[in-house]
Amino acid sequence: MLKEEKIRLMIRLADYEQGQGKIDLERTRYYKMDYIRLQILKTLVSVTGAVFLVILLLGMYHIEYIITNAMTLDYAGMGKFFLVIYILLLCLFSAITISVATVQYEASKTRVKDYYVTLQELLQYYDREEAEVVARDSLKEDFVL
Repeated sequence: MLKEEKIRLMIRLADYEQGQGKIDLERTRYYKMDYIRLQILKTLVSVTGAVFLVILLLGMYHIEYIITNAMTLDYAGMGKFFLVIYILLLCLFSAITISVATVQYEASKTRVKDYYVTLQELLQYYDREEAEVVARDSLKEDFVL
């Protein structure tokens, strides 16, 4: 019975480590604020790249108009417009990232705590087995003497 329970614990730990545990253990390596900052940094880079690509695509789509009216276009006004859009998108996606990253981190933290509790149970089984082996060996020594 003791061996079956130990095997169940080992299987549960291995399943977790190979599945969701990879992500959870990676997330919980960081402090919560460091993890959130990392996610915000990723979001800033992604939003910046996306806005740049959208502006580039809009420019390419309207290239004929831009070329014909190059001298009369209000470049400062367009720059301000795109800057406001960029800042608004940055704020929106940063807020979403903060909320999602917080929920993900807390869920991972809970699962990792359960993982460590199960790991402690397994270590207790090993300690009990080791104590049994030591007791058995000491009985053999007493019997031989």
